[in-house]
This record gives sequence, C-alpha cells and structure tokens, in this order.
Amino acid sequence: PVVQQQKKRQTARAADFSILDVVVGEIISIEVHPNADSLYVEQIDCGEDEPRTIVSGLRKFYEAEELVRQKLLVIKNLAPKNTRGVVSHGMVYCTSNSDHTEVKLVAVPEGSVPGDKV
Repeated sequence: PVVQQQKKRQTARAADFSILDVVVGEIISIEVHPNADSLYVEQIDCGEDEPRTIVSGLRKFYEAEELVRQKLLVIKNLAPKNTRGVVSHGMVYCTSNSDHTEVKLVAVPEGSVPGDKV
C-alpha cells in the first residue's frame, strides 16, 4: 500500500508538470521592484512578439548585473498575478535547497534560444 501511494504521488507530480508551458527565456532588462525591496521586475524574451514582464524573488540570490542576458526557464501558462502593483506574466523556474537559503536558476539546454520548449 505505501509503495502504491508513493507511485501514485510520483505519477501525479509528473502529470502536473506536463501541463506547464516551460520555455527558454532571456532576461533583457531588470529593475528592483518599486514596491518591494526583495523582488525584481524583469523583461524576459520568450520568443514572442513582446517581452514578458515577470516579477521574481531572485534579488536575495543574484545581483541584477548577473542576470541581464542570462538564459533561463520560464513557466508561461500561469494566470497573470498582480504582485505589489506590478502584473507578472509567468514565473522563473528555479531550484532551491530545503530551507530556501540557496536558489539557483535551472540550466537551459546548450544552444537554446528564447522560445524553445523544454
């Protein structure tokens, strides 16, 4: 029974992940959020006509200069979310340790360009 429950959870997680629209993005510009010291507001090229505005909590972990022109993974098919007065149109995909004291961008496949599906 325990093994079956674990398999069901793993299958559910895999199924949940498969519905995400994850693409390669490239940060074009980045600013400190005007209403939140711990957030950045990024303009990210996701291979669309216009860059996406995305609000992220990367400020505690990266300097803005490290992120400009950085390729990363973006989850596109999330509902727009107003984050302290700035509407975010997606999410930057990262990993972290268990206590969230370290956060890292997920590496993109070599040779990827903005808009490539992952």
